[in-house]
Amino acid sequence: MQPPKHLYKVLAYNLWQASLGKDALILPPEDDAFIHLSTQEQLERILVKFWGNVRKYVVLKIDPKLLEGKLVFESNPGGKTLYYHLYAGRIPNKAVVECTTCARP
Repeated sequence: MQPPKHLYKVLAYNLWQASLGKDALILPPEDDAFIHLSTQEQLERILVKFWGNVRKYVVLKIDPKLLEGKLVFESNPGGKTLYYHLYAGRIPNKAVVECTTCARP
């Protein structure tokens, strides 16, 4: 199955800032086993469920052709919804085609 033209990664603002000028994104411990990615259709649900109480974060639009590693479309452990997961890889900064900063007062 071919991934969509773009995938999305939500990242804490401080990790995004720390990633600037690096070869690849600096990711949180939750992405140690695999890197969580979502489609545009899944993005709003992810933002509400996991980022609703976060004051500042970024939404990164990613070109999946530039990812390094093995991209798999599968469910999370114990779940039924399919997501894109990147195994044994990283997200090079050159794969980020757009960055949107989201901030709440």
